Amino acid sequence: MLQSWKKRSGRSYQALGRRLELSHSTVHRFCTGKQLPQDAALVERLATALGADRQEVEILRGVWRLAREVPQHKPEPAPEELPHDDLPRDIADFTGRAEELGTLLKAGGTPSGVWTVDGMAGVGKTTLVLHAAHQLKEGYPDGRIFLDLLGHTSGVAPMAASDALKALLSAAGVPEDGIPAEAGRRASLWRSALARRRMLIVLDNAVDAEQVMPLLPGATPSLMMITSRARLVDLDGTGTITLGELSAEDALAMFMKIADAGPPADLGDAEETVRLCGYLPLAIRIVTARLRHRLTWTPGHLNEKLRQEHRRLAELQAGSRSVIAAFATSYGKLGGPARRMFRLLGQIPGVDVDLAGAAALTGQPVEAAEPLLEQLIQAHLLQRPSADRYRFHDLVRDYARAVLAEQEPREQRQAALGRIVEHYLRVADHAAGLIEPSRRPNARSGPAAVPALHLADRQEAICWIERELPNLIAAIESAAAAGLLVHTWQLARSLWHFFLLRGDPRDWIHTHRLALSAVQQLGDREGEAETLKNLGVAYWLSDDREGAISLHHQALVLDCWNGDPVGQAKTLTHLGYIHHRAGEYAVAADHFLLAVMLYREVDDPVGGNRGLSGLGDSLRRLGRPERAMPYLLEALSLSRSTADPWGEIQARTGVALAHLEAGEAGLACRHLVRALELSRLLGDRLSESTVRTALGATWLEVGDAGMARRHFTRALTLSRQSGDRWGQTEASAGLKAARTRQQ
Repeated sequence: MLQSWKKRSGRSYQALGRRLELSHSTVHRFCTGKQLPQDAALVERLATALGADRQEVEILRGVWRLAREVPQHKPEPAPEELPHDDLPRDIADFTGRAEELGTLLKAGGTPSGVWTVDGMAGVGKTTLVLHAAHQLKEGYPDGRIFLDLLGHTSGVAPMAASDALKALLSAAGVPEDGIPAEAGRRASLWRSALARRRMLIVLDNAVDAEQVMPLLPGATPSLMMITSRARLVDLDGTGTITLGELSAEDALAMFMKIADAGPPADLGDAEETVRLCGYLPLAIRIVTARLRHRLTWTPGHLNEKLRQEHRRLAELQAGSRSVIAAFATSYGKLGGPARRMFRLLGQIPGVDVDLAGAAALTGQPVEAAEPLLEQLIQAHLLQRPSADRYRFHDLVRDYARAVLAEQEPREQRQAALGRIVEHYLRVADHAAGLIEPSRRPNARSGPAAVPALHLADRQEAICWIERELPNLIAAIESAAAAGLLVHTWQLARSLWHFFLLRGDPRDWIHTHRLALSAVQQLGDREGEAETLKNLGVAYWLSDDREGAISLHHQALVLDCWNGDPVGQAKTLTHLGYIHHRAGEYAVAADHFLLAVMLYREVDDPVGGNRGLSGLGDSLRRLGRPERAMPYLLEALSLSRSTADPWGEIQARTGVALAHLEAGEAGLACRHLVRALELSRLLGDRLSESTVRTALGATWLEVGDAGMARRHFTRALTLSRQSGDRWGQTEASAGLKAARTRQQ
């Protein structure tokens, strides 16, 4: 009777409960006959709430009296109703994440809260949240709910918020016929259901904030934890934890713990295994599963496969678990432009890229590229380690390169590489001009696809090259491999002044050997001559004097063949310094003199002052101070009038040493202090090392061995940083002399 009246009234159990000031579950038991109302007044109120007329109320009252007269058999006491608890099992080998776990456990001690845990596929978001939930569950006696929202499940659409609410209400004990059909009313009922309950809710695998928003509780003592591959930035008032890959130590600990039942792992091999897995928990679980099921395999054997970049992802699958599948689901959620950006980023030559580089890679203005990069970051397919720097996780990079090769035509891949190498070349050439204003810029044609990054001054240029150096070297290697020969040699040429200031001679030699091969293939004799002499300087600083001389002699022949007097003068100046450092001062003076004559013929005062400095210092070394000083002073005057700080450093150092030999230590010190200021201002480690060695000698001459020792020590450090073997020898000898004086 009551069931039919309820259906006729159209009212829900919740609405009836509010009207009668009873719980909806009590009203449900009355209407279904599972419980008899306690008194006639309640029967009349119930009938009235159901819309019964007076005659129906009298009938119901009579039925109620008859029911009261029927002997009631006390049922057997029902077993205690257990709270809803469908949390998946915890894992015994949970490792690491101490800080993040502590944050979630602390959240469990607060009155209420919502926490989101985001991160890339396979990083262990669900594992962390479930591990925390199992430790917190006793504090939530009214139930523990786990719901997979299917946000990134392959082949399945994400769960609609309305369907998720229905599942949550059912888990909270609301009967199916008590769940409203309209999504807004379901959300309201869900908040009401949680209002006075302490429940623990885990919403796993959310696709975005829009899916989750209707599921959030209101004021409640419950705790909700949400996992997602996307950053749920639109959820206000929630705590957020972003998971990255494991630390090397935690990754190794995880591997050793899981692999304990498998073959014994050599520590070195295990360390390499987790590194090749990118410290990604999913990848580590997959490789340990493979090792456990292949008893003859060792980590060393597996590492041989993982080292092959093009095969690595194929090796990272076991059973239903696959790193490729995890990444593919995230990739598939992107829109077309973001997918293209992701693919093309697989073409970046180095380890990371800035916004301007990413824009150049795709042939877009930065205004169009930046939102696409942001989408990739939000999806945890791209990392931003610092402002305006973007990089892939190692395994995501492998996946990007795989989809690039599969989905992007070869000509498009080649065009993208050409654009980013062109970008690096234009900015590096601009930077080189700021570092050494007297250099001749690279000959370029055509406008850049994206305007080159603007660098304000010399210091900014040095900082840019320092920051981008691994990428620039990789760009030279990629250009050489792709047959972009002009880009190969010109990009290497743009770096040589930086290498001279503070670079590693090994990088210098490596890039310039690639450049030399490129210009020889091009048949560019001017480019070959310049590359030979620039490479020769690197050999010289690496203490390969014979190799340096040989390369410069080859360059000099080409300079003469090309009819290039400036090139000849530069080569002769280099040869002068090489012979000077070898103690062959007469030969050095001859080369410097020829260089000065050529520079004067072409009216190049910058080159001329540098040749004059070398000539004057060679004559000083030959014991001819009266001839040396005029050349040195002329060099100093020219360097100052042409605003050439590098030339001024060389000239002042030479003048200072001439004063020191004449017993004028005060004058020497004055010039050297200014030279030191200039070298530090330029960031020129090579020159600073030379100046500090001269300052050490000056202080030693006036009897202050302590001050001399400080300068020699710093000079030794700088020469080691710049790879200057001769400078290391000179500084070491001075340091030894200073220590002897102090004894």
